[in-house]
Amino acid sequence: MSFAQTRLDFDPARDGFSFPNAFRWTEADLTALNEALRPLARPFVAALPALGGALTGGWRGLVGGAAVGAGLTPFGGGLVRGTAQQWPTFGLCGGMALAAAERWPRRVGLPTADLRPDPIRRLLWRRQMRTLRASGATFLRYWTAARLGRPTLTDDLLREWTAIREQIDAGRPAVVGLVGDAPDPFAQHQVLAFGYAGTDDRGTLFVYDPNAPGEERTVAFTTTADRARLTTDLPVGPTSSGYHVSTRPGHLAMLFRVDA
Repeated sequence: MSFAQTRLDFDPARDGFSFPNAFRWTEADLTALNEALRPLARPFVAALPALGGALTGGWRGLVGGAAVGAGLTPFGGGLVRGTAQQWPTFGLCGGMALAAAERWPRRVGLPTADLRPDPIRRLLWRRQMRTLRASGATFLRYWTAARLGRPTLTDDLLREWTAIREQIDAGRPAVVGLVGDAPDPFAQHQVLAFGYAGTDDRGTLFVYDPNAPGEERTVAFTTTADRARLTTDLPVGPTSSGYHVSTRPGHLAMLFRVDA
């Protein structure tokens, strides 16, 4: 079955933000990040000594390491802050995508493209946390599979393709998570899909990319019986400081709808 091209009246130059997805840390940013991620960091801090103990001392080491880790969990917040400050800038792509979707198609007040970053920074943080809570486990699952070299499963991708199309058909842009095989699990990305074209087993999404103000980008895929191939004109791949999403330019491991 073929699908006609479907687009919402979303224009990245008007309905997306005109500033790029690049922010410098402030104390308020670090506090917001710490409050949001501290519950996740604590189990991680507790698990490290337990893992080390198991590797060196078997079950007794595991128990002893777990006891040490339990005593370290109050420092989870420090781990979050210290890790974040390893990078001079950070992104709020999910927050920008979700906020742009929420503001569309209302024509009240300033267009989204006329908004400046500082007055809405707290809003973007709140929306970013919503997308992370909704998608964190899914990002981790698909990223782990990509790092292990597992092929993208056709059934998974087509299920997400259907969910994204259905949301757009209902008149709502869809926040989409983009997953790659970059060594850094935090180097993943979120965009806003406002249109699509394709068939049951191949297709293209038209997206607003917070990293590229005012531009329309695409994410495309094809499938065979048991695996899928995803490509994009977003700037993914090697960067001067590592990798953005993927280790290969123009390639993705998975996409999925973020139900935020």
